[in-house]
Amino acid sequence: MSDKRIILAGPANGGLRSAAGVLERAGYDIVSVESPEVLETFGAGKEAPDLVIVDESFGPDGGVAVCRELRRNPYWRLVSLMLVVPAGEQHLEECLVAGINDFILAPFPADELLDKVRRLTVIPARRELNTLVRVQQGGSDERTLLGKTLNLSLNGLLIEIENLLPIGRRVVFEFFLPEDPVSVRGQGRVIRRALELDLFHPAFGLRFDEMSEEDRTRISSFVAHREHPGDMTVLPEEAG
Repeated sequence: MSDKRIILAGPANGGLRSAAGVLERAGYDIVSVESPEVLETFGAGKEAPDLVIVDESFGPDGGVAVCRELRRNPYWRLVSLMLVVPAGEQHLEECLVAGINDFILAPFPADELLDKVRRLTVIPARRELNTLVRVQQGGSDERTLLGKTLNLSLNGLLIEIENLLPIGRRVVFEFFLPEDPVSVRGQGRVIRRALELDLFHPAFGLRFDEMSEEDRTRISSFVAHREHPGDMTVLPEEAG
């Protein structure tokens, strides 16, 4: 049996209606909530869950807005957030800005749900980071890959991505800092594969090569003001 607790936040007839049974059979402790007001009560002295799965239709302003509000509260900062979105409505731009760690398209197969839940409850990622990141290899004609940010330092980025990235490869990247609607963009180089984090998909350290001074200042400010420096420390020279 798993000791991981998961909150399912959505209407009873929404995209999460089949998730509770799948996750309970897998051994997860499941709590279902149908309103943002009930979800807010978890911040009043209760132990934080490991994951909140939010239906895109949750709350009067939608699930993306709920996730954005959760990330502003220190109680939820290290909790993984996953958004359930109807197929054809991926909302990738909104997911990047709102601090959502992953999304899943409904209706979803049970094995995909379990794979994503395992990743989000096992990997010791910094949950306060907006973890979706775009990576483009080589020139502008190369396709863009979507990865997940695991850590950030002054000199580089640690990401998880389904595709193998050759060591030494130059890449173009884009990601968001928490509560900042303007993305960070730049170029860097793949300097190592983090084998200790290869639980589900390969993890790589990217070293920053080219970036605006404004973006470097924003990263420096974020790193300096982190409230939780001990949850997964990767030295800058190791992360990139």
